Amino acid sequence: MNSVERLKTVILNNWQLKLLATGLAALVVYEIRQATSFEVPYDIPIKVEAGEGIAILDQPKTVKVFFRGSQDDLRRLNQNEMAAVIKPKATDPTGSEKIAIKSGDIVGAPGIRKVQIEPRIVTITFDREIQKDVAVAKPQVLGEPLIGKVELDYQPRTVRISGSYLRLMNKQEIGTEPVDVEGRVESFTKRVKILGALVTKVQPDEVTVNVNIVTELVTREWTNVMVRGILTPGFTGEIRFEPPYVKVGLKGHVREVEKVASNAVMAFVDCTGVMPWAVTSLPVNVHIPVGADVDAVVEPATVRTGAGNNR
Repeated sequence: MNSVERLKTVILNNWQLKLLATGLAALVVYEIRQATSFEVPYDIPIKVEAGEGIAILDQPKTVKVFFRGSQDDLRRLNQNEMAAVIKPKATDPTGSEKIAIKSGDIVGAPGIRKVQIEPRIVTITFDREIQKDVAVAKPQVLGEPLIGKVELDYQPRTVRISGSYLRLMNKQEIGTEPVDVEGRVESFTKRVKILGALVTKVQPDEVTVNVNIVTELVTREWTNVMVRGILTPGFTGEIRFEPPYVKVGLKGHVREVEKVASNAVMAFVDCTGVMPWAVTSLPVNVHIPVGADVDAVVEPATVRTGAGNNR
């Protein structure tokens, strides 16, 4: 048997199984490619590491990077951890430089293929770096406390910033993150970041904010509130009060006092046990709505009570 016939025999022997194996192999390769060919884009920040004494006057803020891989790999990507880090060659703090961003410049996505970067080339403009001391603006307050008002005290009041001369030459103040006081009832201390979009460095980069929740106590008065009596069950006599009307004052936090409607305040005297025709002095109590956190003051605090039989 010559070599051609032997080759035919090898190929044709169990050709159905060989064809099936070839098809299965092709299918496996296809499935593998499909499982690892998912692609997602991310806008990630550009971080420029310039040389000593050189500041960045202008640069693109972000670059779009397309990542390709399996679904599990792409799910592990964290946009907050990624950045395009580029290092210009410039040594003179003037002019500009065009820099090509390479896959190796993308940090925070180890093992994930970067298939496309847009734009691939960015232009960085340089300036002379300066340092100066600026005031820290009073942090903005978000929301309202549950009671009282907010007073802020913060330190430090000045920080040292570094950056482009042209951008910082007229800058006298820098802001911070806001402080959220929504629903707060007690004073607290919080450290907040200094926000400097035009600066490359801030020292220190945080301030300590003491948030004081100052409670405001107010008094609201109701005059000519009729005195009512709580009587012993079955009492059929007549009850009289002197004076028949009192003045009621509610003292508490502004919001608590404002919850109490005008017709919700009632003055009453506990007359249970008062003997017919008896004359005595009893304390006046105030009924206020359930849940109202206020203190009540009555003038006069007691009234003379007289009881008698109906005829």
